[in-house]
Amino acid sequence: MAKTTAAAEKTAGNVRDTVSRVSEDVQDRVRGMSDEVRKGAERASAEIRRGYERASEVAREGYDDAARTARQGYQRMRKDLGGLSDDVNAYVRDNPGKSVLIAAGAGFLLGLLFRFGDEE
Repeated sequence: MAKTTAAAEKTAGNVRDTVSRVSEDVQDRVRGMSDEVRKGAERASAEIRRGYERASEVAREGYDDAARTARQGYQRMRKDLGGLSDDVNAYVRDNPGKSVLIAAGAGFLLGLLFRFGDEE
């Protein structure tokens, strides 16, 4: 019986050692998988951040282009209207009688249009 008890204790010790080794192996594998998952999440986060930065830069460039185009259009229109105003002033100075008659005719026509618009 002493041999059986010793054999049982030896077997139990071997089982404990095997369970301990398997447990350590499983823990190592789980740590390794956990590290891989963490690294993958970090890579994904970095990719998302880079994508956001690229999209933000493209949007900023688009806004800057639109603002520049609008500013140029405004300046061009302002210059054209300024030239038109100068032309009208020069015409009025050169032809004061015609200018008064044109203004009176335009006022008369506008008055007729508004008068007929009120009657309906």
